[in-house]
Amino acid sequence: MPLFPEFSPFRAVPVQLAILKSRSVAEGVLEVLDQRAVDDLLESPFYVDYVAMLRNTYMRLRGVEPELASRTRRALGELRNGRVRFTMVHESIVEITAEASTPQIAVDIANAYIEVLLARTRSFNVDDARTSREFLEQQLGEVKKSLRSTEEALRAFSTSHGGMRVQEKNQLTLARLGHVETALAEVESNRKMMQTRVQALREKVEAEKRQPSVPAPGAPAPPLPAEIQRLRAQLVQLESALLDQLTKFTEQHPRIVILRDRIAEVQRRLGDAVKDTSPATPAPAAVPPAERVNFSEQLVALEASYHALGAREDALRKQAEGLRQSLSGMTGSELDYTRLNREVESNRNLHALIADKLAAARIREQGEMKVVKVIDAPRYPTPISGKKRLHFLALAAMGTLAIGAGVPAAVEWLRRTVDTEEDVEIATGLPVLAVLPNMLTRPPRILSTAETHQLTRVDDVFIFSEAIRNLRVNIQLAQHTGEAARRILVTSGLPGEGKSTLVMNLGMAFGEAGYRVVLADTDFQRPTLHRVLKVAPSAPGVSDALEASSKIGDTLVPVGDRMWMAPRGGSFLPTARGLLATKRLRLVVDEMADHADMVLLDSSPVQLIPDNLFLAAAVDVVIVVVRAGSTTYRDLMKTKRLLEGVGAHVLGVVINGMPSTSLYRQYARYYRTYAEKDGA
Repeated sequence: MPLFPEFSPFRAVPVQLAILKSRSVAEGVLEVLDQRAVDDLLESPFYVDYVAMLRNTYMRLRGVEPELASRTRRALGELRNGRVRFTMVHESIVEITAEASTPQIAVDIANAYIEVLLARTRSFNVDDARTSREFLEQQLGEVKKSLRSTEEALRAFSTSHGGMRVQEKNQLTLARLGHVETALAEVESNRKMMQTRVQALREKVEAEKRQPSVPAPGAPAPPLPAEIQRLRAQLVQLESALLDQLTKFTEQHPRIVILRDRIAEVQRRLGDAVKDTSPATPAPAAVPPAERVNFSEQLVALEASYHALGAREDALRKQAEGLRQSLSGMTGSELDYTRLNREVESNRNLHALIADKLAAARIREQGEMKVVKVIDAPRYPTPISGKKRLHFLALAAMGTLAIGAGVPAAVEWLRRTVDTEEDVEIATGLPVLAVLPNMLTRPPRILSTAETHQLTRVDDVFIFSEAIRNLRVNIQLAQHTGEAARRILVTSGLPGEGKSTLVMNLGMAFGEAGYRVVLADTDFQRPTLHRVLKVAPSAPGVSDALEASSKIGDTLVPVGDRMWMAPRGGSFLPTARGLLATKRLRLVVDEMADHADMVLLDSSPVQLIPDNLFLAAAVDVVIVVVRAGSTTYRDLMKTKRLLEGVGAHVLGVVINGMPSTSLYRQYARYYRTYAEKDGA
């Protein structure tokens, strides 16, 4: 609420400037400006709120949607901070400078400020302020009584009946009903105040000072002109449609924008109809001649606003009645309890609203702004000075430097990659089960124990083989601690991270330890395991078992000692991945487990093919594969979030493609000594 809504040359200079720059004056200017000038404020901003911009950028980086400022708020900020300057050229003379993208809009902004300042000196505005204050005082007293009455009724009801719980199906409807009733009470209060102000101004037209007469009970209201009735009926329909659409769409939705534009157009036509059908010329003795044109315009505007508020009130009443009728299954006590709750809440909100308006009306009435005069009309605008351009260019240069240094750093931070075991623990808190080297000399294949003993040096093939065996041991240890880890899904967030290679080599490691192993190719989008194991792509497999056209045991193909493969099977169509969402998935996985000690399933990347999340929920544990220097923090965290979102148990992470030099130092010393002793 502005502290200084009135201007007077008898005030100190800082106070005068504070009044001119106040929000209340800017709001009045925004109401006077035409749509073209308002659009210029929004579409060609001269002022940038860098603090808000940085705050919104920070919130977006955190994944939080920033709060968007409304059109009115953005226009007010632009008007107060970027378009208008006030310069005290004398103790009681103020120079107003306005800027815009076109000369005419700059003139319009300056004239709008002058119009708002002059409006506060007119005699009929002073009378209007007194009328508003008296009405609000009366309304505040009535609302206080109503609030006390409803609060006492609610306390008495709670004492006699106790607390009540409303059925869940009616809670949303009751919440909407409470919101609508609160809005209805506010609109009704505004309409009554508008009616009181119109009646007070109409007295000047009739040249009689009298209190508004109270119609006899049952007396019909004077009929409205036919054109006003027609336009008001259109407004009721449009307001009802707007209220209905606002329950489905946001303020920025095209349907909402179109409806608001149509409402504004009908309101404009309603103002023209009021001007044509209602006399608005005051009596000669009631208003000074210099103020009569402004008086007539204000009276017409108030009457048009009164009819518009009446239409909105009718629309809200219809919506509230529809919501009341939609309530079902509630007892009489429940209806009374919810009604009292809504009345208390509505009265509290209305009391706060009227109290704020009353405070503003008292300040306005007590203002001392009585002698504002226009000395010079706005001159033709001149181009922006070179000094301002230099200031703007300096700010632009500083902004460019900040963006040039900050954006790359922010991008680099967002694209951090997983390079070490510590990175995995920081990003997810999951253990690292194995670290596999980047194979440069030979294909990634585990060496048998005999082949390992024949090596004369520690190389990437040796490190790869030992890392696979370490992974097998970690899984065995998990089984010994009571972990159900027989059915294992190997997956990743994105393609190319080494899932199929890991599945094949891990299966060979378990076979080496005496386990019966089934390798299942469940990458339905781009299956590769059949190529690695040299199995015919047309062989029956998992998809056939999911379709119940064959048993999984009949599709197993021997691919090594104690190792079988369940091919993907079926036709290689991307739509086949939809079979993973069928109820037979868990049965097929269980059948695989009946034929082996370990079941290892190759998977599609879960970020690209979410169908494999059904598979993650059907197995015992999931192993996530990442590629060192390629997988980012964000991708790894998202993969974990997706898996845990379906209830999957992530056993740990395998880092693939680690540079061999960093791993060589860990293995070389121990294994070289071991090899020398073994050779001796």
